[in-house]
Amino acid sequence: MDFKLTKNIKSHKPTLKTIVNEDDIIFETNCLINQWQNSSGSKFYLIGEITGFRHGDGLDNENIDFRKLESKKEIKNFEGRFLVINILQNGDINLWNDYFGRYDVYWRHSKQESTICISSNFNFIFNYDNFEIDQSALAQVLSLYGGRPLKKHSLDKNIKRLGVNEKLKFVNNEIIIEKEDFKPNKSFSKNDFSKLESYSKIFIESVRSRASDNQNIIFLSSGWDSTSILAVLVHLYGPKKIDCIIGRMKYSNRSGIINQFEIDRAQKIASYFKVRLHIVELDYTDNVESILNEARPFLKGQMFGNFTAVNHFLLAKGAKKIAKENASVFVGEISDGAHNFGFSQYFSLFHHKSFAFREYSDKMACYLFGPTFLEQMINDDYKEDPVWKIFQLYNEDIIFDKLEKGKNNISLQLLSTLFLSGGRLPLYSHLNNKKIFNKDSVDKFFNENKKNYIEEFKGKIEPENLYSIYLHLYHSFHWQGGTVSTFEYMCDSFDLKCRLPFLDIKLIDFLSKMPESWGRGLDINNTKYPLKWMLKNKIDYPIELQSGPHSYIYDVDPSFSHTSELVNASSLRQIYIKELTKNSFIEKFEPTHYNTQYINNLINRYSSGEEMKGEDLNHIFNLGNLAILGIL
Repeated sequence: MDFKLTKNIKSHKPTLKTIVNEDDIIFETNCLINQWQNSSGSKFYLIGEITGFRHGDGLDNENIDFRKLESKKEIKNFEGRFLVINILQNGDINLWNDYFGRYDVYWRHSKQESTICISSNFNFIFNYDNFEIDQSALAQVLSLYGGRPLKKHSLDKNIKRLGVNEKLKFVNNEIIIEKEDFKPNKSFSKNDFSKLESYSKIFIESVRSRASDNQNIIFLSSGWDSTSILAVLVHLYGPKKIDCIIGRMKYSNRSGIINQFEIDRAQKIASYFKVRLHIVELDYTDNVESILNEARPFLKGQMFGNFTAVNHFLLAKGAKKIAKENASVFVGEISDGAHNFGFSQYFSLFHHKSFAFREYSDKMACYLFGPTFLEQMINDDYKEDPVWKIFQLYNEDIIFDKLEKGKNNISLQLLSTLFLSGGRLPLYSHLNNKKIFNKDSVDKFFNENKKNYIEEFKGKIEPENLYSIYLHLYHSFHWQGGTVSTFEYMCDSFDLKCRLPFLDIKLIDFLSKMPESWGRGLDINNTKYPLKWMLKNKIDYPIELQSGPHSYIYDVDPSFSHTSELVNASSLRQIYIKELTKNSFIEKFEPTHYNTQYINNLINRYSSGEEMKGEDLNHIFNLGNLAILGIL
């Protein structure tokens, strides 16, 4: 799924199949779908993968008129991860990617030398001799969940990325970025229950259109999302051409298997649907170095700095071992964010006796970012809200920002808090992140990213379109990060077709309009309300198996931490220490941006054998991943 396009670079040596080599332009790719020339002599190249062309409620996988993609307005009708490259007769270049910006585009432009290099892979245009760290992007990796720079950033100041809804033009030695305005949707009526039927049809069609006639492999976590995909596939095709894969997580000897709850449930669900379940060992008690050496080139190519990407690499490797020709690999990611903005993990407030309470606490956390609470903030009576008081009580040591003045500023403040502050609570101050950064750099980081990603919505946010804007921003933040988009890239590395049925244009469009009462607020409806309604009313699904502990040890012991096991007790520890203590690593952090004294002290404490806890634990984990995964 890679490409590289250069202009006026004399020393360029192609590494992929060359498609164009003329007029100082070299274009090469391993994923050409189609090419054509229009009546004016303009040439078009379509690369990546098209899942289908949308006709009403369905997707056509076969009779696709690719020439429609000459107009960017048609992009929304094409499902997939792809890029359109348009080379004009005069040598000018235009390119634009799929509707959600899933096909990554990096570019390096030298105006002085009149050269440009554009690629889908950071490695293809990265230059060690001219590497200048983008400190803002590095701060994004270290402070925002996902371990990858945000959508328009790279770790190299000289390399940029194409954002969502953007078009790149290279004209007369100038880079021009044209951005299409995003028009948010308004929520539909909470009483329109016919929409539940619509959701079911959309989701079932999303799975159907991505399924393989030969084999369908599901990364099965045992939760609602992956098991709903399994249920729909069995509903449509029966169990014979379905295989499921689950990872058995053993991060340290002291904790043993940390996801046994998940494995036990997955085995019961696989047995219920009469499908095969394969177990992949995610064992980091020994021999991690060889795993890292194998995965590192693929991680670096997309700047993935979160260790979750290594899990996904091993799962994809396991899928390759059982995959037949033209298999589809299904993943349940995106669902948590799309339905409930990540507040559907039974973990907002822990209760050791009641999972029902924990689900309701997720609903309360989601409510605090919803239209009802936003209106209370605008009216300045939010402090009396009982849910707000409960979460403040549980976060007594947290710094909260003062409420800004005016509807537009307050609305933007809520957006900024959700995506940039990291605390997952309204008014959670970015100054909570100041331990590893200098105060001025924290402010600069927050304000720069607010300007780059958030401020375009100032004056456009209303309670009735708030959810639509959230889902749009997810494509620039969490969904392009090192815990979600990794699935597609790790499958690419093994020549597998990754399928994300929750990342369907029509389904996301539906969920961008879903009202608060449908599982996002304080009403009685469950989290992921329409999905669970479908499972209860439209297809065969063993609801009774979704009881008891959710997945991991922390479901019964809130003091347990995946991160702690990896940092303090796995065989990663010695590798972390080896890489972190190199002078070449700490030198990458400019004292004008970072509290290098704290970083040095933290590394010294860790390398001396201290068990990391709390904020120090998270920092050493993020720093360690940067050091061992090779993205710096």
